[in-house]
Amino acid sequence: MNDHGVPLALASNSSRSSVNTKISYHQGWRESFSVIIGGDEVRMVKPSPEIFLEAARRMNVEASRCLVIEDSLPGVTAGKAAGMAVVAVPSLPKQSHLYNSADEIVNSLLDLQPEKWGLPPFQDWIEGTLPIEPWYIGGPVIKGYGRGSKFLGIPTANLSTEGYSTTLSEHPSGVYFGWAGLLTRGVYKMVMSIGWNPYFNNTEKTIEPWLLHDFDGDFYGEELRLAIVGYIRPETNFPTLERLKEKIHEDGKIAEKALDLPMYMHLKSAPYLTDSSQLNEHHTSPIHH
Repeated sequence: MNDHGVPLALASNSSRSSVNTKISYHQGWRESFSVIIGGDEVRMVKPSPEIFLEAARRMNVEASRCLVIEDSLPGVTAGKAAGMAVVAVPSLPKQSHLYNSADEIVNSLLDLQPEKWGLPPFQDWIEGTLPIEPWYIGGPVIKGYGRGSKFLGIPTANLSTEGYSTTLSEHPSGVYFGWAGLLTRGVYKMVMSIGWNPYFNNTEKTIEPWLLHDFDGDFYGEELRLAIVGYIRPETNFPTLERLKEKIHEDGKIAEKALDLPMYMHLKSAPYLTDSSQLNEHHTSPIHH
């Protein structure tokens, strides 16, 4: 946004020193904000609107022209009380209904569309996909819910989430894509969902990759390595099973095409996908626009 002359403010209930410490771990974050305000710099913190009104004053911008992006309920309340538009990014899974006072609710910052609010659009989407910092995860293929083939006609290769709770909490639910390595077979294009699958209402967050290749049989127990390189869309509930199936196949087509782009293709040769000597552990990097 700074490239377009749009000022950004960071307004947190945390103390200013705590905010400074947290953002110091992220290169370039401090320079991205025109204004940074901590909760100890105002009389009343959120849900009072004071901190947002002070941020607008310091940016020399009318409150009514500001867009607040918030993950907390007190923050949403404060933004609306300040007379600002508010986009909520709920910090609690499956609790978006609590944020109904916001003007828009998005699953994660990956789904934020600033052009909806009169701001310049992000320029990093390509062919219906958003490149992300690659991250890697793997393990033996396990029997899942049995619905991939039975209900959807799409044979998903389920991974156990045991030991990966931290990884899953770091990555928003949604539909991603990348490369899948079966150590005894090769590397294949894949599209995958992370989350609770609203249509089936999972009780736990799962990883369900679909390898875009026709295999002769099952490969339960085989070692599967994934390189996740891009994002397609948020998780969505669908009115019918047929509409869900159509969307999954659309996702597959998007992934199939995008993975031929050089920016994604080169990651097919990531050593983690094929090298059995590498430890089977996840490696992640932060996601950013």
